[in-house]
Amino acid sequence: MMPFKWKYSRNFQFPFSLLLLLLTIIVDLLAIEAVRIAGPQAPQRLKDQTPASSFWQSHLASPSTSAPFDAPFFSATHGIVQTHPSLSGSIPRPVPLTSNSLGSGSSSPNKAALTAGSGYLNSRGSLPSSARYPSLAASNTVVSPNPRSPFRHLDFSTSATAELRRNPALSAPDECARACREGEPPRICYYHFTLEYYTVLGAACQVCTPNATNTVWSHCQCVLADGVERGILTANRMIPGPSIQVCENDKVVIDVENHMEGMEVTIHWHGIWQRGSQYYDGVPFVTQCPIQQGNTFRYQWTGNAGTHFWHAHTGLQKLDGLYGSIVVRQPPSRDPNSHLYDFDLTTHIMLISDWLHEDAAERYPGRLAVNTGQDPESLLINGKGQVRDPNTGFMTNTPLEIFTITPGRRYRFRMINAFASVCPAQVTIEGHNLMVIATDGEPVHPVEVNTIISFSGERYDFVITADQPVGAYWIQLRGLGECGIRRAQQLGVLRYARGPYQPASQPPTYDVGLPQGVVMNPLDAQCNRQRNDAICVSQLKSAQEIDRGILSEKPDVKIFLPFRFYVYRPEELFQPNTYNRFLVAPTGDHVISLIDEISYLSAPAPLTSQYNEINPEQFCNGDNRPADCGPNCMCTHKIDIPLNAVVEVVLVDEVQQPNLSHPFHLHGYGFSVVGIGRSPDMTVKKINLKHALDLDRRGLLNRQYNLPPTKDTIAVPNNGYVVLRFRADNPGFWLFHCHFLFHIVIGMNLILQVGTNADMPPVPPGFPTCGDHTPPIPIN
Repeated sequence: MMPFKWKYSRNFQFPFSLLLLLLTIIVDLLAIEAVRIAGPQAPQRLKDQTPASSFWQSHLASPSTSAPFDAPFFSATHGIVQTHPSLSGSIPRPVPLTSNSLGSGSSSPNKAALTAGSGYLNSRGSLPSSARYPSLAASNTVVSPNPRSPFRHLDFSTSATAELRRNPALSAPDECARACREGEPPRICYYHFTLEYYTVLGAACQVCTPNATNTVWSHCQCVLADGVERGILTANRMIPGPSIQVCENDKVVIDVENHMEGMEVTIHWHGIWQRGSQYYDGVPFVTQCPIQQGNTFRYQWTGNAGTHFWHAHTGLQKLDGLYGSIVVRQPPSRDPNSHLYDFDLTTHIMLISDWLHEDAAERYPGRLAVNTGQDPESLLINGKGQVRDPNTGFMTNTPLEIFTITPGRRYRFRMINAFASVCPAQVTIEGHNLMVIATDGEPVHPVEVNTIISFSGERYDFVITADQPVGAYWIQLRGLGECGIRRAQQLGVLRYARGPYQPASQPPTYDVGLPQGVVMNPLDAQCNRQRNDAICVSQLKSAQEIDRGILSEKPDVKIFLPFRFYVYRPEELFQPNTYNRFLVAPTGDHVISLIDEISYLSAPAPLTSQYNEINPEQFCNGDNRPADCGPNCMCTHKIDIPLNAVVEVVLVDEVQQPNLSHPFHLHGYGFSVVGIGRSPDMTVKKINLKHALDLDRRGLLNRQYNLPPTKDTIAVPNNGYVVLRFRADNPGFWLFHCHFLFHIVIGMNLILQVGTNADMPPVPPGFPTCGDHTPPIPIN
């Protein structure tokens, strides 16, 4: 390990050597304290990149000697939220990243290190303006953006930070990633996402190596993933993309600048209810027009507390790398479970994702012979991992994710399932129990488990107590269901400070894994009885007060939504002059999705802002199907709900594939999960809408009203049902859909319209519009 050295500014001298000695002792004590809290890697973080070549020198600004060294730790009443330290006074070295790093990057004395600047803002309070612009090597002058330039939005070196420089009321990302205190005024937190085509293991990896987990931004543009080279899509050249970490009541502003050639995009803020900001939910042709290439769209919202995430909601872009975490923290007094943990660190986010070794579009509609289906080749933990080539047995040597904890302390971890495929994900940590304290951002009464099974779009917060011998322990992430065919898994490390980086035990394999113990969210969905080996989601108890109307026996509106696939015969699908969309399933079947016998088709313009321009015949639902709609009925599926009604939705799985449970996500709301299960009638082999209605009439749909948990994403057990309720008090057009990416694109969606357009806030000024252009053809 490199020693932690402090240097003094050349123009700063003390007349008394004794005072100098005292200051040295105090500084060394501070350094030791930082190590004590964050683990012995803290000093290494200061060397988190390999040197830049001289080619980059023209883009580097010299760090100023006047920048103070901010404490990397903010104390809170229940522990410490770790955020990002800024540049130290006179030391020209890379900006430290908040991290559980894997060791220092290699360093070479004859090359200058890549430092701050190069057009990327760090903590604004500590970087002088000279470090915020690229400087010219020849004259050492700072390049200012030309305000009159017609191409200023293409000025990549400064566009990411222009708004922050222009507007002193805004807070930079690292300033917002802080401990949240009662009575503290809210901030306006500004982010800038530049979206572009990018590459795993590109030439950026010759410039630096991202040795550290930096959640808010990265100063190293090298993306390693699992060590397999491929083209990707990125926000700010990171996977996952930048983490949004703010406090409750902060206003969040994100400028999304689309530089993906020939691609349009929207970003959805999954779990954020968008009360009062309905136009910024990020759903194409529902809440906005997609952002065209070369355009910037400004999202603005205030987040509800909890663990959430953001991802592209257009096409298959999420699976190619466009996703990242959102954490909205609260003062401890507002979190009913804050007494259960000592630390809530910015680095203890566990974002798990599935990963392909080719563009997602290669799997859509899908192939018949080679690389069939849509199953992932690999999984990632915070964008990191290793993979074994099934043909050669060769294992990549990219770094695994490492989370560091200190003995005797209790840590809140925030796990986000950003999968795009149909696989459930199983997370187990060697030798440590997981105390679940929240799901989908909403607190629950704590339950102890050993394994958590989660589905695409779900989040689980859990507490780990560092009560084992100092060492390193495996974290095992396994893909279940269809992912079991390829044995897809990934490993990470839970490391005790001052302990080894490598666990002593052999790495767990897919088939000989860590013991499961008590399972959160079991796949068998036997949820109507207490068990010793598992806890169902519906058995969790909400730690918040629940609207009494939701618990009343009869809701105002009851909606049954069966969902299934329609299977095309090839001769039916490939008729001349017909172009029906389809997905080639792993079985070779050509299918589309149906909810209540309708496959969702987008409207030509957003419902929120251009509703009156859309032909009313575009819309349909189960009670109002177009007259000429066939078995593959395609239209904009919309269900109208009165404002403030208590709504019950019963989802019924008519797909009935043995290892496939569909997770459904509702935008704009959290709902109470009042029932999960399968038919109690053993004579019924396959559930369907008729049978579900009959069970409901006979009072046999399992519901429980004792503090049902609040979620926004819930998996419907295969051949089973889910009963969920919410009060429709957030007007708008809210997408409700299966969260599997390849099911979304073939129509497993619908819109819940709550209230009328008159209940919505006014359309923001200058809001982009779109639509068809089919003027009459002049005949003359």
